[in-house]
Amino acid sequence: MKTILIQPFGSHSHIVPPLGLGYVAAVLKRKGFEAKIFDSSMQNSSLEDLLHVHKPEIVGISSAVANVRHAFELIGKVKVLLPECFIVVGGPYPSLMGESLLARHKEIDAAVIGEGESTVLELFERLQNRKELDGVNGLVFRCDNEVKRNPPRSIIKPLDSLPFPAREELPISLYNENAGVIFTSRGCPYQCIFCSRPVFGREWRGHSPEYVLEEIDHMRRLHGIKYLSFLDDNFTFDLERAYKILDGVGERKWGLGLYFWNGIRPDLVTRELLLKMKKAGCVAINYGLESVDPDVLANIKKGVSLDQAEKTIRLTKEIGIKANVFLMIGNPGDDIRVVEKINSFVERVRVDGVHLSIATPFPGTEFWNWVEKNGRWLGYDREELLDWPVDDVEGAYPVFDTSEFKAEEKVESYTKTRKLLSKKRLLL
Repeated sequence: MKTILIQPFGSHSHIVPPLGLGYVAAVLKRKGFEAKIFDSSMQNSSLEDLLHVHKPEIVGISSAVANVRHAFELIGKVKVLLPECFIVVGGPYPSLMGESLLARHKEIDAAVIGEGESTVLELFERLQNRKELDGVNGLVFRCDNEVKRNPPRSIIKPLDSLPFPAREELPISLYNENAGVIFTSRGCPYQCIFCSRPVFGREWRGHSPEYVLEEIDHMRRLHGIKYLSFLDDNFTFDLERAYKILDGVGERKWGLGLYFWNGIRPDLVTRELLLKMKKAGCVAINYGLESVDPDVLANIKKGVSLDQAEKTIRLTKEIGIKANVFLMIGNPGDDIRVVEKINSFVERVRVDGVHLSIATPFPGTEFWNWVEKNGRWLGYDREELLDWPVDDVEGAYPVFDTSEFKAEEKVESYTKTRKLLSKKRLLL
């Protein structure tokens, strides 16, 4: 049985290999299925030609809020070209939408809820053997014009049971400096009110240091990776594991440049960790701070004090690693004073860069519920999130406001802060 797994165009400027599809392809290939990956953002070949040549029985499409419009376009195109093809969608978006996704979009045959590897493999095996789909946990599917939802699937443990992502199915060289990305763990147990975890969940699980080091070596030897970005939600949750990984990279003298992209928690950083990061080749860390106001940090349940963050950033710079921060405008408790607070913070602490975005709630989060009780929605689509802004880009906009922070004030504050940061050459 043949499949093509498709990554839609996204609105992100930071395009990286779609590792989610890479893991799914690897699991399928290990069991003898033929799996190809098509990344719409990178591959110049025609999807139509690929579908015509390979004629897959199943097409899988990954979807997040940022690329859902293009995902729907692809789904329609596939159904026109291959009417009998079984279409399954996975990723954060279907995990958020559940049954409503299939109810609204008749072209979709099934959706994976949560982690996809085991669910997709069982789905393929049942389709190949013409068995019913009722027993596939983690699946929403269509049966006799009815949408059914099976029980959730248990999270994958241990993670080392998974093969490395099938990077051989991706045009790795085209991603340039973004080619080397890796997940060494999944999940995050912290309670930040804005965080949506529809795929990996709250329970933290890590690959063993041995697995991680072998995967890095595999990437280095087979794909010539020179820079490595860690995409974990919480790389430092298990410090001893983190130490072993960093020690292993440093001892092997691979000469890699390491970048911790996805937001290290400032409260989980020690001098020993930073020294090991530096020795391993770390050039920059993005810290998930989100606000520079102590009251707002408490409101969003970040669990980090501003004093902790400032000390960690200064220590990072002292050791010789660039310290960047993620910040949001429009969190609960923010008002127009946020511009001056951010400006004062970056001047005082001397961060090296800032990823700035407008705080945007997602269904199922405490932030969404907070807006329902304390804010006013601004009329954007809350059913399918088709015009939901999720990027730290110039044209971002708020989807709600409050009596303390009106929509036009948010936009003005966001625009003004971006200009200030850009003038200081801090805007990332």
